Amino acid sequence: MPDPNPTTRRRRTALLTGAAGGIGAEVARRLSAQGYRIIAVDLHAGAVSEALDGLPGIEAVECDLSDPAATAELAARIAGEWAEDLEVLICNAGIIAPGDAVDLPLEVVDRQLAVMLSGPIHVIAAAARTFTERERGHLLATVSMGGIIALPGSAAYSAAKAGLRAYLCALSAELNGTGVAVSGVYPSAVDTPMLMQEATHGGSLLNFVGKISTPSDVADAFERALRTRRLEIYVPYSDSLLTRAVESLPWLLPRLLPPMNRIGLRGRDRFLREHGVALPSPAAAAATTESAR
Repeated sequence: MPDPNPTTRRRRTALLTGAAGGIGAEVARRLSAQGYRIIAVDLHAGAVSEALDGLPGIEAVECDLSDPAATAELAARIAGEWAEDLEVLICNAGIIAPGDAVDLPLEVVDRQLAVMLSGPIHVIAAAARTFTERERGHLLATVSMGGIIALPGSAAYSAAKAGLRAYLCALSAELNGTGVAVSGVYPSAVDTPMLMQEATHGGSLLNFVGKISTPSDVADAFERALRTRRLEIYVPYSDSLLTRAVESLPWLLPRLLPPMNRIGLRGRDRFLREHGVALPSPAAAAATTESAR
């Protein structure tokens, strides 16, 4: 996506949350290569500096999206300080805390919903107001196949992602004809620290049924979304066919789960072996911990 006016290249700005993670860092590299100045948002600015060391035009910003005050401050800066140059906003921050819904502390559930649903909504809404006034801009988010098919063992994660999908679809319809595009990227399993956390701490075995993508695969999808302005991009597309078919008949999932889990168990064990990681003990698999994308 070359800039037709090179003199403005360093003024074009993209804001990216979860910028220090595996997906976020790769997307940031792609945006930087296209000439964007990047507002790189993550929980810790130091993590951004480490992940994106050497990239030009990086402004590291700390924000905990589970903190309403911090999220409100970020939204205010989007609508004020950065409004003039901001052209692309990507909500990528994500966390996972595997565990059955009846066992998870509610504060862990609330944190997932804040980071992946209410936080992005606040941030996207701030940018949408600015973009519609200018009649241009692109709002994007990393959603998940887990927002299409519910993942047993990750109910709060699936709820957040399903809600984000619904929000993006409704927002896209509302902004139709304004010049502002809305896109969601829907990866299945991606080889990131989050997936490793799930593999070693009892995450849903459905993550390991199909192909495991790379952060580069997801970054390719974001480039495609920016180029085509399509509402939904699936990574890989083949996984989306089964996912959407199963979710259209959700009462079938309990029947399908045992054979799919057996396939997923083999996939998980293969994933761990390929990374030289010992298979998790029952105690470790039952532990509930949180990991960022």
